[in-house]
Amino acid sequence: MDLLQVKDVSKFYGENQVLNKVSLNIKKGEIHGLVGENGAGKSTLMNILFGMPVIHSTGGYEGEMFFDGQPFNPKTPTEAMEMGIGMVHQEFMLIPGFTITENIKLNKENTKATLLSKVLGPKLEKLDMPKMREEAKIALNKLNMNIDEFLPVAGLPVGYMQFIEIAREIDKSNLKLLILDEPTAVLTESEADQFLEVIQKLASMGISILFITHRLDEIKRVTNNITILRDGS
Repeated sequence: MDLLQVKDVSKFYGENQVLNKVSLNIKKGEIHGLVGENGAGKSTLMNILFGMPVIHSTGGYEGEMFFDGQPFNPKTPTEAMEMGIGMVHQEFMLIPGFTITENIKLNKENTKATLLSKVLGPKLEKLDMPKMREEAKIALNKLNMNIDEFLPVAGLPVGYMQFIEIAREIDKSNLKLLILDEPTAVLTESEADQFLEVIQKLASMGISILFITHRLDEIKRVTNNITILRDGS
């Protein structure tokens, strides 16, 4: 069954057409490769799927999309995340001064009641740090990362940061589609090999992957289907 259907999507920036009737389908648990030269339209398509504000502040797009059988037109990243879409960008979105656990659980913190919160409301609950560490460790274990979940992010190797970004996404209980924007570009060869094994594991868990990369050997190795963009088509 298709998780995502994109039908005849076009996008203009002023008079410049960057996408021209693009269609693709991604099945549940599929790793779908998206390839194309710089400027082919990959980032624009990704921004449409994730509801990035630049799309709707420039007139929106033409065409239609369906996600998990429902019409899909996210206006913000929050809407996309609520539907079950996660994204790992090329630029890291981690907070260096926070621990691994705090980064993974950011905006999804576990809390527990206090005497004050029982009287004055849930805003006065305190962080349930043992529970946060436990859930962060579960996400890290899914990625085969044997690392202390309470280490600070600052100073960690780049490869570790990439995996922490993914751990933050798979910690979400409703994740259905994970968009990866050139995730291996900053990884060593051995880290990239480990990464490819991890996304195959995620797909086996039923999570769909949209894998954007310039490395065709990786595309051939792990993807089930491939979409090639050229000049927006």
